[in-house]
Amino acid sequence: MRLGIDFGTSNSAAAVVRNGTLEPILFGQAQQFRTSVYFPGVIQDPGDFRPDPGQEHQLQQLIDSAARDARAAGRERTPDALRREALRVLRRQWMEERMREPRSSSQLLQNAVYGDAALDAYFEENEGNLVQSPKSMLGYNLHPRARQTITGIATHILEHIRLTASAQLGEPVRKALLGRPVQFRSSIGEAGNEQALSILGEAALAAGFDDIAFLEEPAAAAMHYHAGSAQPHQAIIVDIGGGTTDIAHAQVGGDAPPHIHRAWGIARGGTDIDLALSLAGFMPLFGRGITRVPTHHYVEAATVQDMTRQRDFRQHNYDHVDAPWGPRLQALQDTGNTARLYREVEAAKIALSEQAEHTAALPFIERLLQAHCSAAGLGTAAEGYLNQLRSLLEQVRDETVGRVDAVFLTGGMSRAGYLRSAVAEVFPQAHQVHGDASFGVVQGLALAAAGAH
Repeated sequence: MRLGIDFGTSNSAAAVVRNGTLEPILFGQAQQFRTSVYFPGVIQDPGDFRPDPGQEHQLQQLIDSAARDARAAGRERTPDALRREALRVLRRQWMEERMREPRSSSQLLQNAVYGDAALDAYFEENEGNLVQSPKSMLGYNLHPRARQTITGIATHILEHIRLTASAQLGEPVRKALLGRPVQFRSSIGEAGNEQALSILGEAALAAGFDDIAFLEEPAAAAMHYHAGSAQPHQAIIVDIGGGTTDIAHAQVGGDAPPHIHRAWGIARGGTDIDLALSLAGFMPLFGRGITRVPTHHYVEAATVQDMTRQRDFRQHNYDHVDAPWGPRLQALQDTGNTARLYREVEAAKIALSEQAEHTAALPFIERLLQAHCSAAGLGTAAEGYLNQLRSLLEQVRDETVGRVDAVFLTGGMSRAGYLRSAVAEVFPQAHQVHGDASFGVVQGLALAAAGAH
């Protein structure tokens, strides 16, 4: 029995065909879980750091050095501000030393919590590590230790899926078909695709799978659409997910298996709209466009999927930034608050797909602070991604030979009316079909894994 696994940027799911029936794997009462993992104890809480007598001497050296730099630059720094900055530097060095201590992946991650429960545990414990959307990091240039960490996280997510499926099915699951985007998010070009597949392959083996294969996600979506299509026809399959957008031209329907003519993809998706909405609708509350704080600080704060950027944001000093912006940025640096803000951004994006206005309360930053967002503002924020989507759709249209009878949409972001409209603009003559936005790909993977036509 081969399990179909949709290891997604935002959410993950699994399904299998058993006795001719497609069966979703349940994670609790749900058919999917947020691709987030919380694991306590990997790095001690920086708030636990207290300099010992030897470090006090080093701390004073850092304070003296910062004071000299401030005087040379003609800036006034209070003794308290100088000490806080020096403590931040010393604490960072301490954390990096803790990271270098040899500990096995299984010891580090054995108490992992997954999905929305991961966020809840992180907020409740106020320590440990939360990793959101590890898939988005697979194709980036990774230091060997970072690669080991990402591989370990992917291993535990896949092991969670395998053990959950084995318990539900009543037998050990050892084979899997994993979905993959046409193009992974990457900072190293085509090598990023190879690295991402290598990491996922290593993680799957470590998670207990003996036999692993990959299928491009638009091909899986085509399998899902094909299963419900009685008549043969030519279709464009559009899968808009959290981190990637994948398109395929396929012949589907009838008794013959679906045939994929060609696939296209870009490493952009719903998380890019989240980032744009956060920067436009939320970050002005923290001084973006008002203060002299560099824009990249706000990008770092908003990009919760990137552990390096999150670390960089927490290390900035905002003592010199006027109120209320400085105190708000300092509050945003507190453990868990960038994740809390991102959850509010996601909720706003979903709400604005159906209503004209949305208000997000941010009491974790400031008791009465609120962000007011509009559907028009979301449309403006999404314009960058929309332009990329239109460009990709136009490329598909221009490179597709023959008539297109239907456009099939799936993926979490395919629910958004403004994205459906963008597809209709490029393929006005084609019948638009809306598949199961959340489970179209995983159902297709399960059908392909079972060899169903």
